[in-house]
Amino acid sequence: MNGGLFVTQPLKSSPLRQEFVLPFAICHLWLGLLTLCAPALADTLIATNDERFVGVILEETTNTIIFQSDLAGKITLPRASIREIQRSPRVQQSPAPSTPSPSVPLSTLNSPLSTNFWVPPVVGHDKSDWLQLKSGEWLRGRLKYVQNRKVEFDSDELEEQTFKLKDVRQLYPAEPMYAKFNDREPAFGTIVISNRQVSISGPEQLTLSDDELTGITPSGERGMRDWSGNFSAGLSLQSGNRQVTTVTTRGELARRTPATALVLDYLGNYSDVDGSKVTDNQRVNLSYDIRLDRHWFIRPAQFEYYRDSVANISYRLTGGTGAGYYFFDNDTLTWRISAGPGYVYTRFDTVESGENESASTAAGIFQSYFKLDITRRLTFTQSFTSTVTSREAGQYTHHAVTLLEFEIKHHLDLDVSFVWDYLHNPQVESDGTTPEKSDYYLTVGFGVRF
Repeated sequence: MNGGLFVTQPLKSSPLRQEFVLPFAICHLWLGLLTLCAPALADTLIATNDERFVGVILEETTNTIIFQSDLAGKITLPRASIREIQRSPRVQQSPAPSTPSPSVPLSTLNSPLSTNFWVPPVVGHDKSDWLQLKSGEWLRGRLKYVQNRKVEFDSDELEEQTFKLKDVRQLYPAEPMYAKFNDREPAFGTIVISNRQVSISGPEQLTLSDDELTGITPSGERGMRDWSGNFSAGLSLQSGNRQVTTVTTRGELARRTPATALVLDYLGNYSDVDGSKVTDNQRVNLSYDIRLDRHWFIRPAQFEYYRDSVANISYRLTGGTGAGYYFFDNDTLTWRISAGPGYVYTRFDTVESGENESASTAAGIFQSYFKLDITRRLTFTQSFTSTVTSREAGQYTHHAVTLLEFEIKHHLDLDVSFVWDYLHNPQVESDGTTPEKSDYYLTVGFGVRF
């Protein structure tokens, strides 16, 4: 190794080496082909509602089966909900449970590939939505939406699940839905996704690649079905020489359609040291986006309410509009920016004698949102909002949030966040005190998604 790079030295040829190299290479190539073509060993559970799970049986008892699903993770299913167990050959060699349930017949899976071609007989004949994963697993339930290359599905057995679109082999919604593609108006009809192709049967017949799909949402419903959200909270208590209490709360509520996104989010921080308040701020943001195509979107309206008594801000109202662009928008990486004009009104808690108690001014607003799925369970998010105003209103302010989310279990996350709030020209208080320009918050907490 030289200069941080690996350097490969060529080997000199000899008659002896030439005699063995060719058979050795052919042998390894043959073994490699056998490895690729050999069927993967997997167990299959078929539920009484025809849902099918592929993976490994970890443990069996008289009443339950603990199963490691390829994509859904570790799940526990009651035996009463299992109609059939298809065991891989390696599992058949192990002893059966001491008290098997007579209601569950056992059979051997002839070929793992049969799972990929098998279709539940009730697909298209019942009122449920059906989804097949690349692992061969079939889920029955209700499709909530497809948005940002993610599929939100409420399974009968596994409850709400989120899958990457690339991990879905087939999708059969029971009812007609709306679908949005790049540079097209939303199309309405019966939708089928199969092997990366999206087919719509309705007033307009369409078959397009899922690379062009921007979203699918239920038809004719404006209730809670299109809504999703999350909430997280962190609490820190310290006693001894000093009494310190710190509370951070965060929440988001969103409604998504194939072409629009309405997002409402909240962030609050509170700290108390020895009975004295050192941090007390709340921030509420509301935005509405309309997708024009795969990259461009417009933001007809955005609004922010902010208060920070420690920074001498009784409340600050910001309204604006703008347009934005997606640099990346795929299964693992999203990065978009937006910019536009706005207006800011700020009311101060206290001011020096002769100073105005409020300030209002036109503003320029810039925003950036970056999200990366580092692993299947670990997600990194960075959001940044900056506002340029007059000197009386603070001149320049930004709000930056860095968030690391680790999925502990479905709908439950461990969140680590770092927040940096900056105000270039804070208003001097009535006693002559000037608030600090920057505030920093590091929070560890738990979050739930719904």
